[in-house]
Amino acid sequence: VHALVIVFKHRPDVVLCNGPGTCIPICGAAALSGAVGWSGGRIIFCESIARVRRLSLTGRILYHLRLPTLFLVQWPGLKETLPRATYVDRLM
Repeated sequence: VHALVIVFKHRPDVVLCNGPGTCIPICGAAALSGAVGWSGGRIIFCESIARVRRLSLTGRILYHLRLPTLFLVQWPGLKETLPRATYVDRLM
């Protein structure tokens, strides 16, 4: 519920998250806010560079719910198994 209050108060154009499970409620609230036209509703999820072979739990949840507008991975092997992901090499 607190995530809804934060998102509806600030109305972000983009939510950028990188993996902690605490981002799931924020992403859900941003998607809901975007669906009703209160904000941009764009969600960009960047999976950790430490995830070489498989996604984190947060990554799996968000990927299968199709919440992120852009799903970034930092290893080409992950891109091969995730057709909706975008491979970006190293971000840092």
